[in-house]
Amino acid sequence: MTHAEITSNKYRQKFEFIDFRNGKIFDFAVLLICCLSFGFSCIESSVNIDSFHWGFMYVQALDIKRGLIPYKETFNGYGIITSLIQNLSLTFFGERMISIGIMTGVFYATSIFFSYKLFLKILPKYLAYLSILLIFLLHAYIIYPWPNYYSYTFLLLSLLIIFSTNQKKYFFLAGLFLGLSLLSRNSSIIAIIPPFLLFFVYNIVFKKTERDTFSKIVFFSLGFLVPLLLFLFFLINHNTLNDFLIQNKIMLLDSARNITILNFLPRLLKNIFTLQGETFNPDSRLFFFTIIFVWNLVTLFYILYQLLLNKILTKDESILIVFCLVTIFGYLNAIHYYEVFRLVNSSSLGIGVIIHTVFRMSQRLKREIKIIIILPLISICFIWGNSIIFSETSSVYFPWKLDVLTGKGVMTTEIGILKGKILSKKYYDFYQEVYQKISENNHVPYIVNYTDDSVAMVINNLQRVQISSLSSLYFAGVEQAYLNEANKIQKIINAKKAVILSIKDLHIPGYKVVFIKPWVYGEVPWLNDDKWDESLYISVPENVVLK
Repeated sequence: MTHAEITSNKYRQKFEFIDFRNGKIFDFAVLLICCLSFGFSCIESSVNIDSFHWGFMYVQALDIKRGLIPYKETFNGYGIITSLIQNLSLTFFGERMISIGIMTGVFYATSIFFSYKLFLKILPKYLAYLSILLIFLLHAYIIYPWPNYYSYTFLLLSLLIIFSTNQKKYFFLAGLFLGLSLLSRNSSIIAIIPPFLLFFVYNIVFKKTERDTFSKIVFFSLGFLVPLLLFLFFLINHNTLNDFLIQNKIMLLDSARNITILNFLPRLLKNIFTLQGETFNPDSRLFFFTIIFVWNLVTLFYILYQLLLNKILTKDESILIVFCLVTIFGYLNAIHYYEVFRLVNSSSLGIGVIIHTVFRMSQRLKREIKIIIILPLISICFIWGNSIIFSETSSVYFPWKLDVLTGKGVMTTEIGILKGKILSKKYYDFYQEVYQKISENNHVPYIVNYTDDSVAMVINNLQRVQISSLSSLYFAGVEQAYLNEANKIQKIINAKKAVILSIKDLHIPGYKVVFIKPWVYGEVPWLNDDKWDESLYISVPENVVLK
């Protein structure tokens, strides 16, 4: 084989989508994991009973699909890109809650595949596959249609482009995808921007080809700014920049309760090392992220120490710097709630760092010691594999119910938002009764929501009044920020033109309560506390004639 042929083969192998010539079995296994993850996400989208998180994201996408201007005419909680993508899912799969779960499942499965391609930059295929298997066992499928799944996928794509080519024009694309990552979840800025800034500083300071490095950074920065500037133009053009700032402030205050600049780091470290903060079902999965954090921190300091000794780093070590930075800063996405799904979608590259360093160290060890090292890993795979479905863990709070999947689930063709779902009988009965009660009063033109139940709010497609009601969850801060619209909703209530959802009897003159039923924890979760059950009250004008 000539030198030209060898070079050509190396080039094709580097850039082909999947290399089926070497390690085909591991490529196939990773694709199988991606397909399994997507399939599991589709099942979760069908059987979950979480009206709180799923309804919140669904309504934001639905409003955009129906032509409302984000921020100006509807509330947007996390990021415009997530809402736009989920809006497309409603177009492709129908205006139903399951649709946004299918799209989120696509993104999570894609992020697993991108992780595999990134691990191949520092690991042989069998170890890259092992890293992916661990990610899958940690968090097999989506639990919410949350922006973390979208933001992390774009971030991984940005990294994959950076490490796959030296051509400056592709750095523009890398920056573009990082911009999309930020716009998928605005609050992720503290987690995703610092790693890239530090990596570029490292390249400028320690790389010899400073001119080429600087031009790549310029291209990357231009790409990054394009979606941000387009979004800024959209906000200014629709005179909604102030609304954007108000709504992000409201979300920040709501999610960052009791978190300050002074206590956020001690709070995060407490979560990492004690698992006693804002965590759910702490177990070995969550503890593994303590190991990931410490391991990546030590690895990063070791590499930096080598730099201080004027050692020239290998390509693998340069990539490890980025993986460590992304992993460590990724924990900032879990300041408010320290959860596996947040950590997997921000810091799972750290698994590859662990596998890489163990592999490097094990090359100097005897066979017996290698076996001793691998036995705990095999054990943890069996433990996690045994609880991947039908088990309540730190990765899945409300697992699938076997009876629902094997014939006792209920489906509806009447309630549009719930079409395609296989529901537990109690969940179905709750919303069927809500649907019927609101339908009996469907000639009342408006609905006002003072609860966190998004499904009940849009179940009959009554017109919502203003941004504080357009928000799929009730935020008192929204009404305080939009006083004119708060006055408008009060006038509509006074005119007896609204169906009102609340968590208690509001005793509004001219209205009567026609429905009282608790959101029982475990049956309609997250809308109450597991220690007591709040109830949904539906109030209607007294002069309404019931069917």
